[in-house]
Amino acid sequence: MMHVRRILLRGSSVDDAEVRFDVGGNILAGASDTGKSFVLHCLDYILGSDIMRKRVPEAEPYSTLFVEFGNGTGEALTLRRDLSGGNLEVYDLPIERASGSNRTIAPRRRGTSQSDDVTSVIFPFAGIPEARLRTNSQGKVQRLTVRNLFPIFVVDEISVIAEQSPVLGETGFGDTMRKRMFSFLLTGKDDSGVVAEEKREIVKARLAAKLGVIEELMAPLEKRLEGVRRDESLDSVEKLEAAMETTRMRLQTMELEREELQSERSTAAESLDHANSQIIAIDELRVRYGLLQQRYDSDLKRLDFVAEGAQYFDQLQEVTCPLCDQPMTADHRHVAEERSSGIYDAAKSEAAKILAQRTDLQAAISDLEGRRAVHVATVDECATRLEEIEGRLRSDLAPRLKGDVDRLDALSERRLRLEATRNDLDQFDNLVQLRQEIEDAARDGRPRAKEWEPLPSAALLAFCRQVEATLKEWGWPSEEPRVEFDQQTYDIVVDGQARQSHGKGVRALLYSAFVVGLLRYCAQNKRPHPGFVIIDSPLTSYKRGRDVEASDSLDPGLEDGFWSSIPKTSRDLQIIVVENKEPPVAVQDATHYEWFAGPNGADGDRKGFVPPAR
Repeated sequence: MMHVRRILLRGSSVDDAEVRFDVGGNILAGASDTGKSFVLHCLDYILGSDIMRKRVPEAEPYSTLFVEFGNGTGEALTLRRDLSGGNLEVYDLPIERASGSNRTIAPRRRGTSQSDDVTSVIFPFAGIPEARLRTNSQGKVQRLTVRNLFPIFVVDEISVIAEQSPVLGETGFGDTMRKRMFSFLLTGKDDSGVVAEEKREIVKARLAAKLGVIEELMAPLEKRLEGVRRDESLDSVEKLEAAMETTRMRLQTMELEREELQSERSTAAESLDHANSQIIAIDELRVRYGLLQQRYDSDLKRLDFVAEGAQYFDQLQEVTCPLCDQPMTADHRHVAEERSSGIYDAAKSEAAKILAQRTDLQAAISDLEGRRAVHVATVDECATRLEEIEGRLRSDLAPRLKGDVDRLDALSERRLRLEATRNDLDQFDNLVQLRQEIEDAARDGRPRAKEWEPLPSAALLAFCRQVEATLKEWGWPSEEPRVEFDQQTYDIVVDGQARQSHGKGVRALLYSAFVVGLLRYCAQNKRPHPGFVIIDSPLTSYKRGRDVEASDSLDPGLEDGFWSSIPKTSRDLQIIVVENKEPPVAVQDATHYEWFAGPNGADGDRKGFVPPAR
């Protein structure tokens, strides 16, 4: 929902003429001919009227109208329009920042135009959804616009006292649209799904065209279905489905078998690779062990040579010692002889160690040979198993899989053909039935009566309760006012008396109660509504005294009750009252109050909408 923030006139060489409003209750009061009602005409013009319906002499120097709106999310929307007519400019900004060229829209759409207009801007800003409403009993629909809503939120001083319905206005052309507008506000549902009834000649022509199309569609179907037995076609599909299911089950079984064989093949291949890698490692160790054994043999041969050399040294004949030139007797010893003895012992000891190591090496070589034989046997076994698995996969399982796959493909192709035949039969039957319906409709020339959904009783009851609460708040004479809605006149009946049967003063108050109650109902039930109402002169025709018509006489506290209710308006809504009468001081202090004193007002008082020329 939205509310009015400012209405401003601007011209060259003159001060701006501006009226500001606040959320909640607002009162604009003052003497006649001060421009109070001009506020409503400004709203009417900015919201799509073709022309400014009322011009005041004081406003002639002004050329441009600005109106700023706000909504519940704190956004601002300013509309600008030249007073001489034309399109509008839209600003998503307050008035003081709305300058320069901006988006341009039309006041309203014309013909089949889909361009943006005031409704395209106001509805989204106020949270009102796009709607299409029925305009006649044949079901023709058209777009809801802000102009359609005008009677329920902008009430001028003539409409407020008129005997006409607050919904219908002057009855005649457009009643259906206004009724559906009221239903839309009560329920939030529009008529976008309604299909309009066309003229009988158009309908017959369309039916004839449809028959021609149906005949064209049936001709190729009849040709394709020649010689087809309906029962055989229907039964064969089920038989094929059973055969296909059996084939699928076999394929699933073979697929499981194939997965098991592949798993075994993978395991055997891993074992074969492992055994081959072990054999390669063992052969590498065998080569190294062989080299080590040769090294041991070579070392033993050298040690034998050293030992034999020491023995030969002891067997030499007696001669003169080359060292001391003495005979080399049995007890003749030198260091060299002692060394040969030690070398011999060391050679024997080293040879014993090498012999022990060679024995260990031979045992290790023997163990390697045993392990190699085991791995060789594993290689032979895995190779044999792999060959068996490959044989089963290639020679047994693959042919069986291919055979069942081919069979399933053939069955599927056959089923597709039968399904196509079945679809042809179904389509042919539907076309025959549709042709019969069209022929029956073409023979039926009688117009069909249209029955439309009435206003929802639950929503109407809730709306009437809001109007009752409003009247009770204003101090209606009966302690518990009873409000009903007359669906013939589309107006309220209070305590058994129709609004139109009252005098103009009471009619004005009841019209006000109608629009205020509707505003509160829509807000409470989250129904579409602009979010504010502006009422011009709801109390002006209400007078006290001996000159009052009997139908105008009310309890003296009603006017005071009306004024006292304005400060209680919720800050989520906006009520603007335009009146000649001045409200009580307490009400002035508790609302957003503007007083237009007129040309005879005291110094400091605002004279009217347009400031005096300087």
